[in-house]
Amino acid sequence: MNISSKALAPLVLVSFVVGIGLTMAFNLWRTESSKQPALYQTGEFAGESNPADIRGSYSFDDIEAAFDVPVEVLAQAFGATDRDNPGAFQAKELEEIYAALPDGGEVGTDAVRLFVALYTLKPYTPEETTVLPAPALSFLKDKLASADYELLRERSVQLSEILSDGETSTVQEHEESEEREIKGNTTFDELLGWGLSKEEVEAILGMEMGPRSSSIRDFLIEKDLEFSEYKEQLQALLDSKS
Repeated sequence: MNISSKALAPLVLVSFVVGIGLTMAFNLWRTESSKQPALYQTGEFAGESNPADIRGSYSFDDIEAAFDVPVEVLAQAFGATDRDNPGAFQAKELEEIYAALPDGGEVGTDAVRLFVALYTLKPYTPEETTVLPAPALSFLKDKLASADYELLRERSVQLSEILSDGETSTVQEHEESEEREIKGNTTFDELLGWGLSKEEVEAILGMEMGPRSSSIRDFLIEKDLEFSEYKEQLQALLDSKS
């Protein structure tokens, strides 16, 4: 039996419309890309979300939903606590706001994949150039073997050292302060990385805090204020969060 092209055209159209209707009815139709990462297919984590599939367009909200890593943890780990809506912060923004390190290291989307994998104790092999910001380590110390933690710590960097602000950054090896002690060279960025929020710092200062990369001591001296007085209050608040 032969069907003419004129008769075939309406049949194709009807089939197309019916097909779309069915996929929408069964919730299979997607008008935009899904933020559901791929799942492990085999092994111990079969059926669970795979950190390797985190895309640059994933926000911290998306990552929390898929991997149960709190937005607050992600924001502190990657220095996004000063954002009005940290949950909307996208992984790819790290590549835009943090400069590349002189040795070729990078803090970008792959650093988010690595952090999420370590935080959730799932396997992941990062790119050779990937490094983590120092604040991220505070959330991983109790999850990793000592040798693995030390290896990460040796390659970690201070957020204040890699912020892309139009100036050349000087990156030094980071020696993490286990005691989180506020000293004369402690920066606002370190305070945020240690867990204090911008609002908490400014409540103690009674004013808007200075640039993230500036030291607290120098900022207060410029304001004719006593560093030791504010240091004690900030340290007390920091200790209360330990």
